[in-house]
Amino acid sequence: MYNINYGTGAGNTSAETLWEAKALADEGAAYTERDIVITDEDGDEVARRTWCGVAYDADECGEENPINFGDYGYYTDWVDM
Repeated sequence: MYNINYGTGAGNTSAETLWEAKALADEGAAYTERDIVITDEDGDEVARRTWCGVAYDADECGEENPINFGDYGYYTDWVDM
């Protein structure tokens, strides 16, 4: 079981596999200015999408699949721990 934490104290959910958890987290990503963290059943962090509070610039940022919120910021690609 993998738990998704959006950093807001609300809306957290879980999934059976890490792949499913990442997909659910991407669907649920919102402009929160908080990292999205996935933990395993022991509470250990296994993946993170980091929030960057600046506009995404493809020339400067090497992200392949950012979640972009225009001038307000973006989430980086998933980093597995």
